[in-house]
This record gives sequence, C-alpha cells and structure tokens, in this order.
Amino acid sequence: MSASAARPARPTTEGSVAGPSIRSEGSLAGPSTTSAGAALPLDTTVGHLLRRAQQVHTALWSDEFAGDLTGPQYALLSALTQGPVVDQGTAGRLASLDKSTAADVIARLERNDWLHRQRHPSDGRRYLLSLTAPARAALEYMTPKAATVQVRLLEPLAAQDRGWFTKALARVAYAGDPPAVSAEPGTARALQMPVTPGHLLRRSEQLHGAAWARRVGAALTPSQYGLLSGLAWNAPVDQSTAGDLASLDKSSTADIIARLLRRGLVARIPDDRDRRRKLVVLTDLARRVLDELTPAVERVQRDLVTPLTVAEGARLVDLLQVVAYRGRPDRGRA
Repeated sequence: MSASAARPARPTTEGSVAGPSIRSEGSLAGPSTTSAGAALPLDTTVGHLLRRAQQVHTALWSDEFAGDLTGPQYALLSALTQGPVVDQGTAGRLASLDKSTAADVIARLERNDWLHRQRHPSDGRRYLLSLTAPARAALEYMTPKAATVQVRLLEPLAAQDRGWFTKALARVAYAGDPPAVSAEPGTARALQMPVTPGHLLRRSEQLHGAAWARRVGAALTPSQYGLLSGLAWNAPVDQSTAGDLASLDKSSTADIIARLLRRGLVARIPDDRDRRRKLVVLTDLARRVLDELTPAVERVQRDLVTPLTVAEGARLVDLLQVVAYRGRPDRGRA
C-alpha cells in the first residue's frame, strides 16, 4: 500500500468530512508558514500518481497520433473488434466510457465513416455498432502506433517490472480480477484494453474520481487538494510553480487558484527578492481544511489499492512514481 495509505489513521468521523466549516468566511487568519501538517505528499499518493501518469500517456499518444485519433476513440474501436456487431452500451463499457462520452465518441467515429450504427431489430431503443472497412484498414496502421505508446509509457521501468506493473494496475482498474483476454483474434487488429497500460490508467483514474466523490464529496476537488498539498509541502512559490507541483496546466492552475483565493484558502504575498512578483501561500483556514479532509483522502487511496496486498500496493506506488515522474529525483518538490 502507498506510504500515505499506510499511515496511522487520524481520529475522525465520517460526518466531519462534509465540512460546513470549510466554507466559513469567519477567521481566515493570515498566510501560514507552518509545516505540511496533514497534507498527503503528492508523490506517494496513488490518485495523483495515476493522474500524472495518465497525463504522460496522453502526451505520448498525441506525439504518436498527432490528432488523428484519441485514446478513447481507439478504445471504442477496439471494443468493436469483439464481434461482427456490438451493442452500443456494451461497447461503451468495454471502452470504459460513460454513457455521454460514449455517445460523443460514437458520433464522431460515425461521421468519419469508421463505424456503422443501426437500430436493434427487436428493440428500437438500442443500437448495434460495427466497424466499417475503412476502420478495419485504419486499425492495421493505428494499432502498432498504439502499441508503441504503451512501450514508451513503461520505458522508464526495468524490464522485469513491466509485466507485473500492468497486471497489478489491471486489478486496481477493475477493482479485482480483470476480464479475461480472448486468445482468439478479433474481427480486426487491435490492442485488448484489459492489458493495455494507458487504458488501465484512465480506468483507474475514473475509479479514483468515484471514490473521491463518495469519501470527500464536493468540499475540495482532487486538483484543488493537490494544489493545496503542493503548497503545504514547499516554501512559498509563484503561481506557475504551484501548478507544476500539482501537475496542472496553466489555465487550470489560474482557475483553481482564483477559486481558492475566493474561499480564503490561499493568499498572495510579495516576494522579498522581487516585490513585483507574488507568491502563493496557504492560509491557516486551509491548514484546518487539510486537517479535516485528509483522513477521507487517505481512505480514497486505500479504496483504490484494496485488491492488492500491502506489499503489492507499496510496489505499485514505487513503479507509478517512475512512470509518472519519468525517474526525476525532484518529483513534487519546488
């Protein structure tokens, strides 16, 4: 299990997580310069590592495909290789897409003449999907590129760790044993999603989101918690560095900091070395919020690695660090 999940549980009650006090505009106090306190370090927190590793996968995918096809689109096409026709709901589940996202992906692929959609002959509310000839031809070209992305994703790992990592990640992604992979070839050439690391990262991240909603609720989003944690574990930093610590792009960082400023959870202070420059710091209110919410965030991390033993969970976190940070020794530090 991760270092964060293995920590002794702090005294708390499930009801304290919702946190009406978090919204309180009472005593905002001033900027805080105390220690990290309750905040989980991001570089040992499973949910953050999954999100960062998924960002790496997305960047590698974009590099290989240059906008020709997205990962979710490929996953949907892969699902359609499981038979001559596949029910739309089944295809979405096989591709790990929610109903709305699946409908959007299907509409785009249909417009590009990569799939054919027809109503079910005995149930007009359902649709059956099948690959078109252009899609089958494209998969012959696209699948080796998708495989290259997976190789590049796991490249920082030692060769003997890559197979274990994929199997352990699959158990996390499917909250237990993953679906069996057919030994029979499909109707077209495609990677099988239950053994594809990039897909497993996306699916695991979805489980993290569901666990977060159940355990933490709307008090803070994972990205908001990540930014606060990054600030808690580092000296005052500028906005750009705060975003880098939390693995956020420039636009998301600006939006999140603006929201946290309005809630009194962060403050801006002048940089003593350059008075024109502003640094972002936590307020005392933010530290109280972290004290209150971190036990629930820890439970989210434990939920994710429940299918693994403690030793397996710890090993997975170690390997996720390598994949997510590409072996950088300064991970999560300003």
